[in-house]
Amino acid sequence: MFRAFFIGLILLANACNQTDAEQIRKPNTSWQSTDQPPVYPGCEDRESTAAQWDCFQASISRSVGVYFTDNPFSLNPNAPRAVVLHVVVDQRGKVQFKGIEPDNDIAILEAMQMAIEKLPTMSPATKTNLGVTTRVQFRIPIQLQN
Repeated sequence: MFRAFFIGLILLANACNQTDAEQIRKPNTSWQSTDQPPVYPGCEDRESTAAQWDCFQASISRSVGVYFTDNPFSLNPNAPRAVVLHVVVDQRGKVQFKGIEPDNDIAILEAMQMAIEKLPTMSPATKTNLGVTTRVQFRIPIQLQN
C-alpha cells in the first residue's frame, strides 16, 4: 500500500512539473516605432505608418461624428465638452469600447459605446519583429457640441 502511494505521489509530482514546463510564455515586448499600427479601411494606401496612424485616428473621429449626426441627442448643460475615448483593437481587428474620460455622463458613455460598435473591422496591429498580430489600446480626444 505504501509503495502504491509513493508511486502515485511521484507520478503526480512529475505531471505538475510537465504542465509548468509546457506553458506557452508570451514575450514581454513594448511597442516599437517599426511596428505596424492598426489600419482603418481606406488608410492602407498611405505611404508611412505615421500617415496610416493619422488616417486611423481621423477616420475613427469622423465615424464617431457621423454616428452622432445620424443619432443626435441633446447634451446635458453640465456635460463635458470634450472627452477622451478609450478603445482597444484586438488581434482580429475588432474595435472594442473601454470607456471615456470623464465618465460621469451616462448618456455620452452609452452613445460612445454604440458609435464604437458601428466601426468596421480593420487590419490589426502587428509586432513586426515577431510577425504576430497584437492587441493595442489607445485614447482619442473627441470634441462634443450641440
